[in-house]
Amino acid sequence: MSNKVIEVKQYRFPSYLYYTDRHLWLRKDSDGLVTVGMDDLGQKLAGKIIAIRLLGEGTSLEVGKIFGTMESAKWVERLRSSIAGAVKLVNQKLILSPSLMNEDPYGDGWLIKITPTVNVDQELSKLVTGNSLESWVMKEIEEKERLTQKK
Repeated sequence: MSNKVIEVKQYRFPSYLYYTDRHLWLRKDSDGLVTVGMDDLGQKLAGKIIAIRLLGEGTSLEVGKIFGTMESAKWVERLRSSIAGAVKLVNQKLILSPSLMNEDPYGDGWLIKITPTVNVDQELSKLVTGNSLESWVMKEIEEKERLTQKK
């Protein structure tokens, strides 16, 4: 697993993480859990995060199920699971200090940890990672800039 970080414009993306089209990242941990957070582009587009609400530990998740919301001064984002399982841990530190997502999106700013009930490698293979990351990031940035210019 490479610790390479892809940097495009002012956005950073560790290449060993897996990314969704809603700008969440997933990481398969050595203990079998899957950690979920918001990527750098997502948190910067949102601006200052003012509130995080997450479902409780033990909650069953299916792909696409909302596991919480993130609120900024700009909007409220519904956070949807990309993997089936159960919420094992909720980042209480983040709930108390939502700005951690802006300050450290790939570290202390994680959202939840999931105990998966599916083949993790198979599910993660559907997401963007590694060598395909840089071209995906460029397309995402171009799309966001295009939408911003229309407003």
